[in-house]
Amino acid sequence: EDEARLTLLGVRSGLPGLAEPFVVLDIGGGSTELALARAGRLERAVSLRLGVVAFADRHRPDGRLDPAALGALREEVTARLQEQVPEAIAAAGAPCLVGTAGTVTTLAALHLGLAAYDADRVQGHMLTRAAIEDLLARLARLTHSERAVLPALEPGRADLILPGTVICLAAMARVGFDALTVSDRGLREGILCEILGAVR
Repeated sequence: EDEARLTLLGVRSGLPGLAEPFVVLDIGGGSTELALARAGRLERAVSLRLGVVAFADRHRPDGRLDPAALGALREEVTARLQEQVPEAIAAAGAPCLVGTAGTVTTLAALHLGLAAYDADRVQGHMLTRAAIEDLLARLARLTHSERAVLPALEPGRADLILPGTVICLAAMARVGFDALTVSDRGLREGILCEILGAVR
């Protein structure tokens, strides 16, 4: 839970006007975290062994994903989220979902059509589930090499963006959000905020 608390701290530092309660979605290489913030503190967090690297290794999305393969991946992710995300988070009634880390910030950059990643433009960008579905359909039609040359897609993410996008969509559905606010700030910035706060 300490990692979730620090991520919330980082998110708040970049989105100071964020209404509470809110849920933070953090999709990582080895896990996916969901955290509920209420009244300035971490109320509940869950870390799921649902990371983009493991799915990329198993499903090898280095070519075009046909509808059957994509459907199977979505079904697996959806089932695991349904089983493992507690109702305390899924049914909290929070008005806002914030997405942080590489998958979400990359989707924002692609949605904005950035020629190069720009943290200032990504920060606070709103992504609807419909927009993410459109991006998933577009990305699934591309080969690994075609994805690798997309503007704003950092090296090494061409094989991770598909499972990451699937996890993002399934998580949004599980916690009942049709849109999320993108935060370029997260765990790293939360650690810095805590260190700076401690030395003042």
